[in-house]
Amino acid sequence: MIRRPILLLALLLPVACAPPQGGREGAVSGALGGRPTLEAAAARLPGEVVSFTRGTSFWLERERPGQGVAVEYAGPSRAAVATVSLYDRGQGPIADRDSRLAAEFSAAVAEVVAMAGTRTSQQIAERGRSEIAVPGGAPLSCARLEGTYGRQEMRTLVCLGSAAGRFLKVQVTSPARPVRPVDPIPFVVEIAQAARRA
Repeated sequence: MIRRPILLLALLLPVACAPPQGGREGAVSGALGGRPTLEAAAARLPGEVVSFTRGTSFWLERERPGQGVAVEYAGPSRAAVATVSLYDRGQGPIADRDSRLAAEFSAAVAEVVAMAGTRTSQQIAERGRSEIAVPGGAPLSCARLEGTYGRQEMRTLVCLGSAAGRFLKVQVTSPARPVRPVDPIPFVVEIAQAARRA
């Protein structure tokens, strides 16, 4: 029997490891265009936020330039898991209301749906899009996805905006009927605020 934490982690890691689309960022060890290094940007992400605890960081940038870093978070009682990604696909600094955000948001949602399509035991579909307000900054574009992983009904929220001159992608996945209800919105908002903090 597969334990729920392992099952949820399996849903998130392929998204964090999506193939690169672009050249070298060149900002792992030095600032580019005044933005902080990738390490400094990742260090802004808190160890704990709204009962989610920070876990492993995957430094994708070192092997695949443009892919940045993906940081795992575990929700309360493992009732949800999340991945927070900072990257630029080798496109250079990303502004708060950058024209590239819309296309990247659509690509991020498509990646999640496409990845589910490669697994015979997983089905997922988009159920709606909205914006989430972030005090002190630009809103995040979010998509609500619903589906199944085996017999388990799942919900995923995919949000995208900008932070520290990079794309900020936040993905939160939980069972549709969790033992402990988890609202992903406060987590998404506080992560965005932390990532944007100078």
